[in-house]
Parts: sequence; C-alpha cells; structure tokens
Amino acid sequence: MSKPPIYLNLLKIQLPIAGISSITHRVSAVGIFVLLFPFLSLLLLAESSESGFEIARSYFEITFVKVFFNLLVAGLTYHYISGFRHLIMDFGYWETLEAGRKSAIGTFLVSFILLVIFTMIIW
Repeated sequence: MSKPPIYLNLLKIQLPIAGISSITHRVSAVGIFVLLFPFLSLLLLAESSESGFEIARSYFEITFVKVFFNLLVAGLTYHYISGFRHLIMDFGYWETLEAGRKSAIGTFLVSFILLVIFTMIIW
C-alpha cells in the first residue's frame, strides 16, 4: 500500500500537457470572473447614451484598459476552446493519453492563433 506524499512541492511536479490545459481552463474562468464586471459596466455605459458611448470609447484609448481587455478576450477565447475540448471528452472521445495530449496541444494552438487575430483587431 503506497503512502500519500507528506511534502508536496508543486514546482517540482511535472504535469502532462493535458493537466496543464485543464488547470489553465480553470484559471481562465477566474480571470473571466474578475475582468468581466468592469467591462460589462463599460458596455452598459456605452449603450446608455451617446455621451456614455464617447466616455466608454475614451477609456479604450488608455493602454492599461486595452491590455486588460485583451486579457479578457484571451481568457474567453481559451475558455471557450478548452470547454469545447472538454465537451468532446464528455462524449467519450479523446480519452486516451495520446489523444488527450494532442487535443491539449491543439487547444493551445487554436487559442493562440485566435488570440493573435483578436489582438490585431483590438490594437
């Protein structure tokens, strides 16, 4: 019978890429939760009136706001693609180690390509 580890150093654990993808999916959800409220507030301000739209647009001229908006878009993009991967796995596909590794790499690649496109649109 094996004993559980007493001292667990998280920096020395070598997770497989599928594990990193799963953890990143959860981290992106936290980022979305934190960043969504301020940008939804800006969206409500922008749709309230013409002057509200101009105020919201002026916020997007600030580099700091653009960076955080880009982070929100990155989180949403990755979370959506990774969620799609998890749904496919829930249907019984990509459950082997090799398929899980390839789907995780594909998730990172597709998310990165979409993020580059979205970043060019934002900036």
